Amino acid sequence: MPRLPTIAIAAFVVLFACAHADAANGEKPLLAVVPFTGPQAKQAEAVVVRTLRKKAAIVPQTTWLKAARKLFAPSHSSEDIAAVAEDVGAEVVITGIVKRDGTKWQLIVSVRDGKSGKTRERLRYPLKAPRMNAETLALLGTEIGGAFDSTVNPDAKPADAKSPEGKTPEAKAPDGKAPEGRTPEARTPEARTPATRTPDARTPEAKATARQPEVKPIDDTPLTASSTEPPPPVLSKSEKPPATTGRPRWAPYFDISAAATLTGRSFDFDPASQPKFSSGIVAGIRGDVTLYPLAFTWNKAHGVFSGLGLGATVDKPFWPDSTSKQDPTQKFATTELRAEGGLRWRLILYKSLPLPQLLINAGAGLHSFALSKDATGGDVGPADVNYKYATFGAGMRVHFAEWAYLWAMFDYHIVFDSGPIADLATEYGPTKSFGVRVRGGLDFFVYKGLKLGAEGYYERFSLKFDPGAAMPAKVANGGTDQYFGGIIVVGYVL
Repeated sequence: MPRLPTIAIAAFVVLFACAHADAANGEKPLLAVVPFTGPQAKQAEAVVVRTLRKKAAIVPQTTWLKAARKLFAPSHSSEDIAAVAEDVGAEVVITGIVKRDGTKWQLIVSVRDGKSGKTRERLRYPLKAPRMNAETLALLGTEIGGAFDSTVNPDAKPADAKSPEGKTPEAKAPDGKAPEGRTPEARTPEARTPATRTPDARTPEAKATARQPEVKPIDDTPLTASSTEPPPPVLSKSEKPPATTGRPRWAPYFDISAAATLTGRSFDFDPASQPKFSSGIVAGIRGDVTLYPLAFTWNKAHGVFSGLGLGATVDKPFWPDSTSKQDPTQKFATTELRAEGGLRWRLILYKSLPLPQLLINAGAGLHSFALSKDATGGDVGPADVNYKYATFGAGMRVHFAEWAYLWAMFDYHIVFDSGPIADLATEYGPTKSFGVRVRGGLDFFVYKGLKLGAEGYYERFSLKFDPGAAMPAKVANGGTDQYFGGIIVVGYVL
């Protein structure tokens, strides 16, 4: 029967070993393995998890997916990966995809930095079919550990550095033997070159060792509107990642444009006995600018405030002189101006294509239309209008490609003042008026932030004359003032 001191010493040793093991586990980096996509991709995912669970504490995939849904960050873009990794605390993130490259299949596994979402190591394996053979899986299991280590410790010594005993460590194949033609340097992206096969390389382990996958700068990130940056280069251990803001295209600091416009107008009274106005199409110009001072918050608060901006629009059609049907020889100067400004808000509903966005506008506007008077000072058509209004709008914008999108808006105008037409002494008296406008368009990014677009619109002001007990100079029940046209836009977004 053992003595009491011996039992106590043994118990102390066991407790110390357990505590040391717990401390070691606590120091493991936190790793997230995002569900691999593509046919038969789960085989490769299982190999990655099985290989790295000894090196890292792995975030449950349900936790990752829940955070991605919460942050509206479902894609594999660097900004989405970084946002979800920050939320779950992952230091390293691994993504993978099996896809067809032309007529061939390939498996791509990327090891990413959790803080930036950038790819630090990328492993590429050509496949004869979506199903992976044992050689490919064995090679993945051998290489993913080195790729993970170089991401966690980018400043560590190269694998060919001598050990304290002055010996160079040798890479081991899955069977424990040193593979021919393969050294630890092969884990670095620069050294992954096909190894020469020998007549003896017939075992699965030797074949896996002899066959070195070629690493090419191919990104496994699905094409999304937020994937605005080119694929990052594969970095060696001694290189530093390039400095970049990572701000996606959907979070610009400004959007400016100039446009050529085509405009028409129609004004009708009720009853129709009053003079009316109708025209063809005239040319004009438009300027528009929107500033987004909170664009830098694109990766905070779900990016809600990055699309909050201030904007202004000015339209100036160039009307030729108008003529009267009674006397076509008489010419009357005709002018029109529209100006609006206020808040403009683009809310990103989903950060992957089709990247739906809710558009909200709130502001104020001015729209005037005037004709010069005849020789007696009288009107030759409808009285002049000068609408002053508050405007509120809502719409949608949807990308059918990263570089092109459709949009549509509906605006409602609360008119406070209709201008000279509401004058009691010379015209029809006070009015109750409102306006609506429907517009939509198609925009293309032709080069970086340079865009071309086309837009169509219809705007209508409804007037109801309500002089009360007073007797106005002219009598009518109401009027309908309509504007319509098209626009060709050239702009820049940054």
